[in-house]
Parts: sequence; structure tokens; C-alpha cells
Amino acid sequence: MTMREPHPYGAILFEKRKEAGIPEFASLPPEGARALMTNILAAAPEPTDLPELAEVIDSTISGPHGPIPIRHFKPLGATKGTIVYFHGGGWVLGDLDTGDSMCRRWAGWAGLDVISVDYRLSPEHPFPQPLDDCFTGLRWAAANLKGPYFIAGDSAGGNLCAAIAIRARDEGGPDLAGQIIVYGAFDTDFTTASYREVGDKGWMLTGADMEYFWGHYLSGDGENSSPLAKPLKLKDASGLAPAFITTGDCDVLCDDNIAYAKLLERDGVPVELRIDEGMFHGYYSMTEFAEPALGAVNATVAWIGRQLVQA
Repeated sequence: MTMREPHPYGAILFEKRKEAGIPEFASLPPEGARALMTNILAAAPEPTDLPELAEVIDSTISGPHGPIPIRHFKPLGATKGTIVYFHGGGWVLGDLDTGDSMCRRWAGWAGLDVISVDYRLSPEHPFPQPLDDCFTGLRWAAANLKGPYFIAGDSAGGNLCAAIAIRARDEGGPDLAGQIIVYGAFDTDFTTASYREVGDKGWMLTGADMEYFWGHYLSGDGENSSPLAKPLKLKDASGLAPAFITTGDCDVLCDDNIAYAKLLERDGVPVELRIDEGMFHGYYSMTEFAEPALGAVNATVAWIGRQLVQA
């Protein structure tokens, strides 16, 4: 077994976080965890590699549980299709700003419209309310924007992305050209090798954080077997949209992503799995500081291009 060693940029980042005394999310109530995430994002350097876009518009759509804020990223020139994105944050944290740079890069570098869905957060709105908001966002996009249609998400958003792909298959569409999953969370098995080897390291996301997030998202025992809550419980993946899955080997969720890729492959779903050595939770947005992050985004854009040819 190879040792998991973080990328040099990660090692510096982790040391700075330790020196700053940044606590685990799991040590805080939801309101405190949200404030911590807001402060972390505010302190992050402004990215300088973001592409020019035609327009970025905030608006609101109607949903089954009330209004849903969305952000529309429009590329320059004619759009090639649409990505509907669900942000990370453990179903407890995050908003339209959380994945803003990710959406801008996809829109500008892949040439697609991107819709970011500001779904309701747990524990105030537990499963399935966040999922309902995301599915509403996808159906709104399919009714109002050009296809082919992709869905995407990171971390908890990766979980929602996988669940939305299942709902789209089982509930009459929309038809999807692909699903983009960035270090998703797919089950509550906290005994996998990546949880055991990384969970207590403090590398951006801990095992305790994930137990905390899952505990807020799921409100009852009946959800333990639902593949819409835990996609690794899915019995039959046949007919799901092709998937691009990327993760780092220094992420507690690494083995979740490997297992979900294997589940999809088992049932004949085309899958491209990328595992970036030394990379940790949250790295996908760090394109200016860690080459594997830029490589992961570029690989995503290339995969989208291949799916567009086949659509």
C-alpha cells in the first residue's frame, strides 16, 4: 500500500490553517460552521485565471419548497449546451458564491451555459428538500436553456449530482449527456481506507466533519437504504448518464468515489475516473496553486467536449 502524502501546496496550506487555529466544522453549530466557511472563502486570494464571460445573472425560480436562487453564467459566443451545478458544503454550508470560480471556468473554458442552484440547507431542510431544489433547477434549465444537458457537483453537491442522475432516469428526464462528480460523498461507511488513513489528519475535511454533515442531512433511519440519499446503495445503475469522477487520494472521500465509479461500470455506465495523487478535499478550485487542480479542470473540459460530440 502506498502512503498518502499531500502535495507541497497542501502541506503549506494545512500548516497555515493549523497556525490560524481554524477549527473542524464538526466542532461548531451549523450557524458557526457557516460563518467559518464564509470567513475562509473571504480570506482566499482572488483568482486571476477566470475567463471573460458574456454575462452573470442572479435570479430566482419557483420550487416545491419555495423560491430557489440561481446564478446563470453565460459564455462568450454561442453556447454548446448547459451544465446545472450543485455546490459543496456538506448539505449544511455553501451558497452561490461557494463554487463561483468553478462555474466561471466551466462556462468560459467549455463554452456552456452554467446554472448554479442555491438549494436549501440542512438541518433546517433535511433530505430530500435539497435534492428537490436541485431537480427543480435541472428541469427549469431543460425548459429554458439549450441542451445537451450536464449536471455537476462537488462534495455534497457530488452526492446530489449522482442522485439527480438517478431521478432523471427514473422520473422521465430530462435526458442527460453526462454527470460531473468532484470528490462526492456517497455513503456513511466511515471505515474505508481513505477515512482511516486521512480522517484525522486535518487535511481540509475530516472524518468527524463528514459524520457531522451526514447527521444533519439525514433526518431518519428510513433514508439509510435510499440510493437518493446514499448513491452507493443503488441496486441497478444501468441507463444512468455517463460520468466523469475526479478525486484526490488525500481526501477522506477518495474511496467513496472509487466505489461509485466501480458501481457504475458494473452496470455498463461509461465512466472516466481521475485520481490525483497528493490532492485533498477542495483542491479542484486551486488551479493557480497546484498543477493537478488545473489538470483536473482541463480533463473535465476535455471530457465535456467528447460528450458533446456523442450527444
